[in-house]
Amino acid sequence: MKLAASFFIALLWPISHSTLAQSFDHQVKVNVINTGDIFEINASFKTPLNNCDAYRYLTDYAAAKKISGVLESEVTRKSDSVAIVNRTIKESILFFSVTVKTTIEYTELPFRGTDFKQIAGDAKMFKGTWRLKQDETGTTFVYQSFIEPNTIVPNFIISSYIKNELQQQFLEIAKNSLTNNSKAYLACN
Repeated sequence: MKLAASFFIALLWPISHSTLAQSFDHQVKVNVINTGDIFEINASFKTPLNNCDAYRYLTDYAAAKKISGVLESEVTRKSDSVAIVNRTIKESILFFSVTVKTTIEYTELPFRGTDFKQIAGDAKMFKGTWRLKQDETGTTFVYQSFIEPNTIVPNFIISSYIKNELQQQFLEIAKNSLTNNSKAYLACN
């Protein structure tokens, strides 16, 4: 079941902590809707990052290698606004060790977010969006995805796991945005 949550979270970044990250209220919200075999995940969290730094953080695909369970996160550029990311994830589900491979195409919308879709991999279907919404106190990351897992694990178990684990996972991603931001990014135009 951790596989399903890791599949979503593997789109992102390494996990670490900082004093500022621990004191900022990230206002994490997660909602999971299960319709038949498809899961819709809607989430959001707040960071004090400006829009430029938030966008750079969002599109730092290679950093996902530092996430627990992510064995590989290789990025190839198809164009200035399209990245292909090959990921290999190894997770334990119940008593089994499962390795998942996926290739995700990200279409970047500079300083607004990304659209993504699995173009090859172990899920039957995986697609979604990230959007950035800046206000006077920082940037809110808004996530929406649809996934149809290709697994024998019953959907009610997957749904329960996703609902219980994603809140914490998105909080960790939000916290990491502050520590990852120390990375030297190119200037925004």
